[in-house]
Amino acid sequence: MYRSLIAILCFVMLGLLFSPSASAGGPPTHSPILIQSDTDFSNCACVTGGDGSQTNPFIIGPWTINSTSGAAIFVDGSTLTKSFVIPNLTAAGNSNTSSRGVVLQNINASGIQVILAAVTGKQTSIQSQGVGILVTNSNYVTLDGHGENPNGPGIGNNGAGTINKNAIGAIDVENSGHILVEGWQMSANGVDNQPDWVTLDPSIAHWGVGGVRFFGVTNSIIDHNASNNCTNSSYSVFNSSHNTVSSNTADYPFTMNFMVADGSSFNLVTANVASTGDFFGYLVADPLPGTTTLATYGPSHDNAFTGNVSHTDGPTGAERHAGVVPAFLGGFVVLNGTYNNQILNNQDWASTGNGYVWAQAVPNSGTPIGVSNYPPVIHCNVTASEGGGGIANLNGNIWSGNSFQKIDPCIPAQ
Repeated sequence: MYRSLIAILCFVMLGLLFSPSASAGGPPTHSPILIQSDTDFSNCACVTGGDGSQTNPFIIGPWTINSTSGAAIFVDGSTLTKSFVIPNLTAAGNSNTSSRGVVLQNINASGIQVILAAVTGKQTSIQSQGVGILVTNSNYVTLDGHGENPNGPGIGNNGAGTINKNAIGAIDVENSGHILVEGWQMSANGVDNQPDWVTLDPSIAHWGVGGVRFFGVTNSIIDHNASNNCTNSSYSVFNSSHNTVSSNTADYPFTMNFMVADGSSFNLVTANVASTGDFFGYLVADPLPGTTTLATYGPSHDNAFTGNVSHTDGPTGAERHAGVVPAFLGGFVVLNGTYNNQILNNQDWASTGNGYVWAQAVPNSGTPIGVSNYPPVIHCNVTASEGGGGIANLNGNIWSGNSFQKIDPCIPAQ
């Protein structure tokens, strides 16, 4: 389904390349666009082509929509029967963190694909919003910056859609399924929120959106994106299952590059390349026993991290001095009682702490972060188990075929 959709989008973009509606100075300006019914496609004076069918969707733009207090483009698909594509949007200069570049909600909310919906294009530029793109309660939505690197992870050298400098994050997907996020360049999104290491509360107040955030998402893909200097994480998966995070690159986040937590299960994280995470390269974690979040979302389990690369993860001197570095840091970290996860055939180079870590957070009210901080590094102290045969069986977690400089002593020989 995804690849046939991309073929349609490529055809659409080829037509736009020769469209007289675009100008050398960038897309023409438009007021904020609100679509809540099929008639809005006629009334908005925003459609530049297409007939609304899945094979020839309405084309909204390209437009420049700047200095809005809400969303540049807001689409509620509750009653829509017409398909649409939003290509090469320019949205910038908005005045507050509640603004959004694009909001898509209730698209194919029944779980059946009635319409095609996409945000796409190498000339897309969304910045200075709260969140660049927000997708909620939707299914079968494509977000494609068209920058996928055909020869390896991340984006290629021929350009990509950009989602940069947004105060909360680039792409936030919530309570949705069958979403494709690929080919974006995301830089300098988010702020340094204070993480919650005890309960792993998944709220934006603690973790932000960073690069791409999944919350309550299933059967979806994050593929061939590049995230740089996005906080608190480059890519995060909360309370989400049966997703694939593949062939992305990630650099310079506070606090980590990849996070899977809070009842997230059967996710595949594969063939990604990450570096310079302040605390972690890759983390799979659950809240500590007895916390409300663990009772609410249940355990995380049966996630696979395969064929990934992580290198030179570690805190700055300022972070160490401030006492905000957790003592369980490392390249690939399995934290607390999460079980039956597989850490297979990965590479770690020179991460502070250890390359591969099995640990449990230790509550400590005497530190700025509520848990014991760095130094010393915490190793092999896990007492919590939510499955996988218990502590004696390493909670069923498997480490195999990994390369490293340092590894926790309780993890089997590789």
